[in-house]
Amino acid sequence: MKFIKLIIGLVFFNSFLSAEDFKREGSGFSETEEFLYDNNKVINYKNQTTWKDSIGNYGISKCLGLIVSDKKNNIIDYKMYCNYTDQNEDKFTHKYERDTDFSAGVGSSIIISGTGKWVKYIGTSCTYAIDYLSKALFIVEKCNSSQ
Repeated sequence: MKFIKLIIGLVFFNSFLSAEDFKREGSGFSETEEFLYDNNKVINYKNQTTWKDSIGNYGISKCLGLIVSDKKNNIIDYKMYCNYTDQNEDKFTHKYERDTDFSAGVGSSIIISGTGKWVKYIGTSCTYAIDYLSKALFIVEKCNSSQ
């Protein structure tokens, strides 16, 4: 239900897309390794997804990150980087941030590097919503390239 509300919110935001904005949808599978210390959890996180965007691109991605959460799964520290490859082998990298519950939530990202057509998007900020079903993940993003 949380994810449905997040999707509805992002769909609402999409009605305000300008010519410089785009949205991306993806799904894939995640893996984690973790250990506990002082009621906190350190999570080594990685995922692989397929994606498509509203400007005609599609591709694959790979993410790696380190997450620290408390006993209620609230995020204490979050460092996540994702490398995307599109249908033309052009690449871009996002840095993700989030401070909501680990199991689902809303966060922000920024494109920090790119090749080919993605060079012009470096510095683009995005808002994303993510949800999980077991190890499967579903993500939607709205990106605003107006700077």
